Amino acid sequence: MLNHIVLTAACCLFIQSDSSSVKILRQGAKVSPEPIIQTLVTESEAMVKCVFGVALETLKEDGQMVCGIPLVLKDMVEYLDNNGMNHRGLFRLCGSVARMRQLRQRWDKGERVDLQHEADVSTVASLLKLFLRELPVPIVPEAQRKQLILSLTGTNKSWSSLRENLCHFPNDNLTILSYLIYFLSRVATHSQSNHMPMENLATIFGPCIFQ
Repeated sequence: MLNHIVLTAACCLFIQSDSSSVKILRQGAKVSPEPIIQTLVTESEAMVKCVFGVALETLKEDGQMVCGIPLVLKDMVEYLDNNGMNHRGLFRLCGSVARMRQLRQRWDKGERVDLQHEADVSTVASLLKLFLRELPVPIVPEAQRKQLILSLTGTNKSWSSLRENLCHFPNDNLTILSYLIYFLSRVATHSQSNHMPMENLATIFGPCIFQ
């Protein structure tokens, strides 16, 4: 629950909301169980520079990041920006397990994936969550997670304290967190059609970002 509160607070902070927007989240929204993607990697495939389950530092060294954002994450966010904003149950409904496995394997083999012609909204949304969950170190590292929680629940809790703690994030982590929050804030502005207000998004993305 604290993870959800922190994520909601961070979302509010980045989109210029006030502290009254932070609240205990209701657990009413139903979320489809996440599919388990089991991928057998051969020795030859292991030589290819994968993008799922890889540390941000490795992605940067492999040229898989631009302006601090992993290319695969950027591709998925841009696809959903263009195609998924009005998709009912965005991020709540799981995509095809077979399609997810196929697209993931192609990305991990270094192939270029044209999401516009080869994917669908639910599959890309599920892959985006999978990418975040499989990061060896979460977007919000353990040390920063503790400080963020204290910013909201400690005796000296304040928005300035929260902002200060966010500034102590590793640069790439903060860049990605900001990128995701701005994206999720755009999703939330379409909540009348996609049924995904910020509270629902925080419930879903809390485990992905904090692990």
